[in-house]
Amino acid sequence: MRRLIGSMLLHAYNLHKHEAVVGSADCSEMITYVPLSDKRLTERGFNQSQQLAEELGRKTGLPVIPLLQRTRHTDKQSFKTRVDRIEDLQGVFAVDPSAKDKHKALFSSSKVTLYVVDDVYTTGSTLNECAKAIKKEFHSVDICGISWAR
Repeated sequence: MRRLIGSMLLHAYNLHKHEAVVGSADCSEMITYVPLSDKRLTERGFNQSQQLAEELGRKTGLPVIPLLQRTRHTDKQSFKTRVDRIEDLQGVFAVDPSAKDKHKALFSSSKVTLYVVDDVYTTGSTLNECAKAIKKEFHSVDICGISWAR
């Protein structure tokens, strides 16, 4: 199943790549993923977005970096209205301080396109909040969201 879904993500990646000017010598590409709260990770035992990102990384040869962290737990978004989702997710993501230190030189020395993988795109709130958190720390990065389902 992971490989099948990975192939679907690869198609989305190729569409992004076709639309953007990426992959040149002065541009680095990387993949990251939407993090789960510790509570949700304990419940599930895995992060499905991380697994999808790792499969996409395997298929593209791009590095997958754990970049984001959740600042607080949120209830499942699938039970909420659009307005509730947007409000609930405001400020819930931040760049992990250790990742910031580790990748700061790379993000400031070259053009970077970062693909943020999420499992399901509903309102776009999750990917928008992830992008805000990343842009707050790394201003010049280009961010593309990739999800398996909508």
